[in-house]
Amino acid sequence: MPEEATQEVEAVAPEIGMGALVGEEEKNESTEASANDENSHLETDAEPEGDDPDDVEFVQPEWLPDKFWDPENGVQTEKLAKSFAELEKKFSRGDHKAPKEYDTKFLGEDIPQDDEMLNNYMDMAKRYGFSQDDFQGLAQQFIDGANQKVMDQNEYVAEQKRLLGKNSDALVKSNITWAEGLINKGIITKGEFELLDKLGGSADGTRLMRKLRNLSGEQEIPIPSLTGERKTTQELQAYVQDPRWKTDPAWRAQKEKEFYDNIQ
Repeated sequence: MPEEATQEVEAVAPEIGMGALVGEEEKNESTEASANDENSHLETDAEPEGDDPDDVEFVQPEWLPDKFWDPENGVQTEKLAKSFAELEKKFSRGDHKAPKEYDTKFLGEDIPQDDEMLNNYMDMAKRYGFSQDDFQGLAQQFIDGANQKVMDQNEYVAEQKRLLGKNSDALVKSNITWAEGLINKGIITKGEFELLDKLGGSADGTRLMRKLRNLSGEQEIPIPSLTGERKTTQELQAYVQDPRWKTDPAWRAQKEKEFYDNIQ
């Protein structure tokens, strides 16, 4: 092609893009489709993915203490945060370490400072690095256990004395004097005395010892019935009115003994 013709074509040919080649209508359709694709994530009619919060079942982690867990709401974050803050305060004050001297004011005046068991306990606590809280917590457990043991023993003694009746003190003291006399005379050994002592630590054992002594001809001390309960006059009269009083010899013998015990 002649150079002049080439220059003429270049002068006439405009600069066009792809839109011009497909036509205006097709261009608009393509642009609309593209816009729809870009905004598809903004549609609100679609259901969000994931579980319904109301159907979520909480599972307690193995490392989480029960006091920080709520089966319905999961981890009690506020309570956990407060506990952590308190722990930080203890560490900052050095409360987690063994003090130079333990504070024993919580023991009151019942336990003197020179008590051997107390001092042994303090030595052990220092050796193992007990904090004041550890020292006091463990000591309180021992104290509570000892107090409960005393309470249980007092209740037991009161119940045994009730079963023995109004002569309980006389019965027990008499048995003690009798057993001590046997050991002083060389009739029984210290080991045998200890067995008698344990036997006499209950209402049943006290009655048995007294009955054995009665068999040897000693003067009797009134012993109440096995139940340890005194019958009222109305109860005793009811025995006589019971048909078994005339028809059941064994039953009548038992009730006659109760009459005797109450008269004694």
